[in-house]
Amino acid sequence: MGSVRWRRPDAVTLVVIAIAAGALVLRLYDLGVRALHHDESLHATFSWYFQHARPLYVHDPLMHGPFQFHAMAGMFKLFGDGDAMARMPAAFAGTALVLTPLLLRRWLGTAGTVAGALFLALSPSLLYYSRFAREDIYIALWTALLMIAVWRYQQDGRDRWLAVSAGALALGFATKESVYLVAAVLLVYLDVMLTLALLDQRGTRGEQRLWEGVLLAPWAWLLAALALPLAPLWRRLGFREVPRAGALLIAVGVLTLPQLAAAVQLPASALGVEVVGETERRLGVITVSLMLGVATITGLLWDWRRWLLVAVVFYAITIPLFTTGFTNTRGGITSDFWGALDYWLAQQDVRRGEQPWFYYLFMLPLYEFLVLVPALAAGAWLAVRRHDALAALLAWWFGGSFIALSYAGEKMPWLLVHLALPLALLAALGVGRAWTALASARPRRARVWAGPLLLVALLLPVAALSVRTAQGVVYAHPDTPVEPLIYTQTSPDVPALSREIHALAASWPGGLQVVVDESEALPWPWAWYLRDLPFVGYVPSTGFATVAPGSLVITVRATTLAYPALREGRPDAREYRHRWWFPEEGYKAYDTGSKLGTLRKLWSGVWSGELPADWAEFARDRVDASTLGSLDGDVLFPAPPGTAGR
Repeated sequence: MGSVRWRRPDAVTLVVIAIAAGALVLRLYDLGVRALHHDESLHATFSWYFQHARPLYVHDPLMHGPFQFHAMAGMFKLFGDGDAMARMPAAFAGTALVLTPLLLRRWLGTAGTVAGALFLALSPSLLYYSRFAREDIYIALWTALLMIAVWRYQQDGRDRWLAVSAGALALGFATKESVYLVAAVLLVYLDVMLTLALLDQRGTRGEQRLWEGVLLAPWAWLLAALALPLAPLWRRLGFREVPRAGALLIAVGVLTLPQLAAAVQLPASALGVEVVGETERRLGVITVSLMLGVATITGLLWDWRRWLLVAVVFYAITIPLFTTGFTNTRGGITSDFWGALDYWLAQQDVRRGEQPWFYYLFMLPLYEFLVLVPALAAGAWLAVRRHDALAALLAWWFGGSFIALSYAGEKMPWLLVHLALPLALLAALGVGRAWTALASARPRRARVWAGPLLLVALLLPVAALSVRTAQGVVYAHPDTPVEPLIYTQTSPDVPALSREIHALAASWPGGLQVVVDESEALPWPWAWYLRDLPFVGYVPSTGFATVAPGSLVITVRATTLAYPALREGRPDAREYRHRWWFPEEGYKAYDTGSKLGTLRKLWSGVWSGELPADWAEFARDRVDASTLGSLDGDVLFPAPPGTAGR
């Protein structure tokens, strides 16, 4: 029998692995020190329920895809629960992301591969959200694998990269709805690449290439999808075969199409059709069935073996996750093909955060300046050297994501990771290109390292400043939102009070009853921190008139004031800060409500020097904690049994 030969990792691979090991330490160090954020507590609590099967997990688009809950519940099952353990899967995903430049080593070069790993390891936004029990770091990892698989398949045409792209896309759909934006950016890119490849087959050059490209691009995807039945037309147009970009376009397209079924509501609503109740159910069944049929026929016409490969990989991941291992088959499949996009589309009108259109223009230079400058340089390289196809893909990825996220109704700080990732890889490509160019420009052998060392000398001060920024947001004040990346955060008062409540409950005869006010989403994160206490109830503010004596009460300040009788028999009233948030009035003051007016105000601030000065002052000092907004509450501890009336 033959044996598998083990290849010893070379120096570059070992260096990147060492960087990833350091990244893991950065992501695990003091992982549980910060109180669980509102969203984190939702994810952790329902994962804890899942682990204990009470009740069994059922996918709800409100909390995005099912992958995170399976990963977190598995972690709880293996190693126990807790704040740090809830964030552990995200820390591992963030570490795995640091290794991805190795898959592009041939094109990034030695210096670019190492730089890419360092950029991904030290990025303030990627580091912060690798220590956060949200979906964004997972979707960043899946997106990186998807884009890398697309690139690798274009280079060598190996079917394994089709399988990787199908798996990454499936995990994306099972993680978070932002994958729809990723798929849209990728499909447009592939259509453009397909158009250019078809023009190459025709031998079109010069000005004619431009005009033919404009005419062909809107239909290139259709020509590729129907290449077999349209074979006579293909020959007439001078096309010989479906290019690799076309194969990718078909593979990604047939997997994505059924996931877009809920989008049929947009034209239906525009025509005045109210898509609710039975109408929505019937429309969903018809649309999903139709799109699955179209996708299947298209895949069979393309290449039944490759279609079967990507379909099996894709649905072997999504269906078990959405149906919780086939225990919720009907509901899970409905949620997969319809519910996820249906919920995401509805959220675009909610516009959570109410951020201005220039939000990411404000955030990127504040946190990702280390990769922004070399990435812009690589973009300039692209403009001069148009044949750099990898730079084109990375620039397209960043530019498309930036436009999509800026246009989307919901703009949040955690979405910054989807911009930091392509920027980091584009910057790595720029560093790799610059290193090679500087090392080869050697009039004398003794100067071979002069150029690269100059590059390192230029990057080191910026890298040191970036590390300082990351250290501040991640370790120095992780639960004090004095900067916009933290945005809103549970205060450290909550876990401290939780420990007191648990200590009291352990010695309370018959079990301590706890009543939590439902106002202002107060149960989150209390539901997580009180998860293991047997007698915890959640009541609306109107229900406190009948709260039983002897119970411990947690309320918002308004409820305490509305029911002064709550303090009777509860001598120990503790005021606390439930959650607090970053004051956004400064940068939002530039938003006039119209894009033109906002541009004028921003330009006026830049021209006068006021805006750069304010930005520099904020970048240096952040804001004072006394300016933070907050939701305040009260914890009313009951008198110990037998002491009432003393």
